[in-house]
Amino acid sequence: MADLYSPNDPHMGTADYGHGTDRPVQADIPAQPGSNRGRRNGMAAGILAFLGLVLSKLSYIGLLVLKFKGLWFTVLSTGVTALIYAQLFGWAFGVGIVLLILIHESGHVVVARIMGLPVTLPVMIPFLGAFVSMKQQPRSVAQESIMAIGGPVLGSIAAALCYAGYLAMPTSSTGQLLRALAYFGFLINLFNLIPLTPLDGGRVTSLLSKWFNVAGLVIAAGLLLFEMQSGTNVSPVLFLVLIFGAFATWQRFRSTALNPAYYAVSAQTKVIVGSLYLALLFALGLGMLQTSAILR
Repeated sequence: MADLYSPNDPHMGTADYGHGTDRPVQADIPAQPGSNRGRRNGMAAGILAFLGLVLSKLSYIGLLVLKFKGLWFTVLSTGVTALIYAQLFGWAFGVGIVLLILIHESGHVVVARIMGLPVTLPVMIPFLGAFVSMKQQPRSVAQESIMAIGGPVLGSIAAALCYAGYLAMPTSSTGQLLRALAYFGFLINLFNLIPLTPLDGGRVTSLLSKWFNVAGLVIAAGLLLFEMQSGTNVSPVLFLVLIFGAFATWQRFRSTALNPAYYAVSAQTKVIVGSLYLALLFALGLGMLQTSAILR
């Protein structure tokens, strides 16, 4: 290293840059008054490195949030709905209601994904239930119907388990809670089987005939009139179902004419889905009768 430098000029100062010595070049450089600036620069570099690390972690968290945004929507909407219901009905019953609705909606998600249809996770809406969005439309009315019936099937099983829990401990406070939840579960799943789109029953029975939606309109209108005549508060959910159902029925008749291939279904599929629909109606109706008799 010393041979790279020429001897110092005696007229240019007395600093030794290593010529003719075996000492490291760096050791010969005297400390300068501005060396504090180097320390400040080092501190600034450390702070910048720390901020860069923090920003990289935050960006990673942001990517996770975006990747699992459907899960966050489900968690947030479920939490808000549970809080609202808990304030109205108490924590145990409020949370139980939310769980029964989530189980119902999960039935749609499970069946859709088994059939290869991409759908979102359930999103809860207080006082209106929940919904699952389809990222891809079903390829046939058979797919639409099978996905639709998945919710009432799983929801009915959950309600039946609540009822079985009540029968196992009918006199306890937990048993009384399960009895009330069973009644609610039977009720909402039976309501969802009214043959009127956008309810599950409308999508299921559209596989059998578009005219079931007309029957569903009559049923919904009859229930609404009954509420009005009895002097009870008119259900906003029932009113919305009737309004949207009228539009959906018109669309169903129109799409049947424009896209007949979508409604081409084998007789065997009609028998299987139709039988399951009737079995659910019977089981849920019986469950409601049993639990309503207990509630009296």
